[in-house]
Amino acid sequence: MLPDLSFSILETTVYTPSQGVYLLDQHLTRMRESARQLSELYNVPCFSCANVESEHVHSLIRAQIDHCDSNQKYRVRMLLSHTGQLSVQVTPEPSTTSNEPPVLVLDCQPTNTDSVFVRCKTTHRLVYTDAVQRIPAHYAQGTQVLLYNEQGMITEGNIANVAVSMPDSQTGQLALFTPPVAAGLLPGTMRQHLLDTGQIKEAPITVDQFKLAVHNHWPVMCMNSVRGLYAVTPVVCEDIVIN
Repeated sequence: MLPDLSFSILETTVYTPSQGVYLLDQHLTRMRESARQLSELYNVPCFSCANVESEHVHSLIRAQIDHCDSNQKYRVRMLLSHTGQLSVQVTPEPSTTSNEPPVLVLDCQPTNTDSVFVRCKTTHRLVYTDAVQRIPAHYAQGTQVLLYNEQGMITEGNIANVAVSMPDSQTGQLALFTPPVAAGLLPGTMRQHLLDTGQIKEAPITVDQFKLAVHNHWPVMCMNSVRGLYAVTPVVCEDIVIN
């Protein structure tokens, strides 16, 4: 059963006075695609994109920031309601004080990723909040969880796409690979930027391949538009279920 239309389409990135809004065009393109998919699914007129334009977003940001610090990074949340109202929330992005990379725990059970709420980023995040609830209690707040689908294929983290180091069949060297969108994951804007610039490659990744990377201490990275490409400490639960 579909949830009611009380949720919003969500895009999150960062803004600095010197660089503007990071990957804004890509985020707005994805917002429009999410609106198209959701409108078709609900089969009612909803999520109008009349205001989903770069100039309008910049005007909403300028209305909230008059004299901002040129060294300050701001988090930008763009929300499109089912009535077509576009709102923008701009808040200072705190500096990362810890030198330790966040922990990324492999989920203890598979997730059905055949959902529009995986393909489209919205405020309806039940798939991800359920996975976070399964993180063992002894892990610190801020621990992230890595999802995998019912076929035993790695998909994404609860707040970021993932890339796992594996041997490249063409070079024999380790390279960072991210799962294909077909595995069931959000087509991240930062993920696509890293693919387009050749910093990561795309390939299916099994749970066993992820476990091998953890065992061999091969790098595992996460990525989103707010944090960029960042290292994580990957952890495998002792008991996981693969259908």
